[in-house]
Amino acid sequence: MTVPFGLFLNYQLSTINYQLQMKRLLSLTLTLLLCAATMSAQNFTEHIQSKEAGQGTVIVHQDSVLEEMVNGKKQFVPEKKEDPGKGGTIGVQKGKKTRARGYRIQVYWGGSSRADQTSAQRAGTRVTTVFPELRAYTTFESPNWHCRVGDFVTREEANEYLSKMRESRLSANAIVVKSEVIIYK
Repeated sequence: MTVPFGLFLNYQLSTINYQLQMKRLLSLTLTLLLCAATMSAQNFTEHIQSKEAGQGTVIVHQDSVLEEMVNGKKQFVPEKKEDPGKGGTIGVQKGKKTRARGYRIQVYWGGSSRADQTSAQRAGTRVTTVFPELRAYTTFESPNWHCRVGDFVTREEANEYLSKMRESRLSANAIVVKSEVIIYK
């Protein structure tokens, strides 16, 4: 029995194609295994402290909890801070969320560029780092970026926080503005 040359050639090409696919699959599998072995052998802190010829030396001094967080061995769960004035927990709101007229502290207002947007976001981050109970609201009201913090029902509450911000030198130009705020009933 004779096989036509076209079928024989087609069979040979499919066999070669199959062999190439298997080689690619094998090399991909080996690459992934080597990467996994390399990554598990060294964590981030060990990697940056490793000594290599012609490179500088990095020495890291840090708490073991921080090292576990950096290397992904432990999840960070922020601690709840007690608010001594109200007997509750800072940042945890209870009740129904509603919108109302109130006051916020405007800590940044600037132009319309991306740099101004970044500056507004940074201003909000600076304030919420010192006062974690306040929320920051970065908005674009044409043609300017604004960053306002807090949800105050009365101007007196807003003025109290404004004086605290000025004492901690967060924003010398901050002002209290009327705004729609979020309150919890």
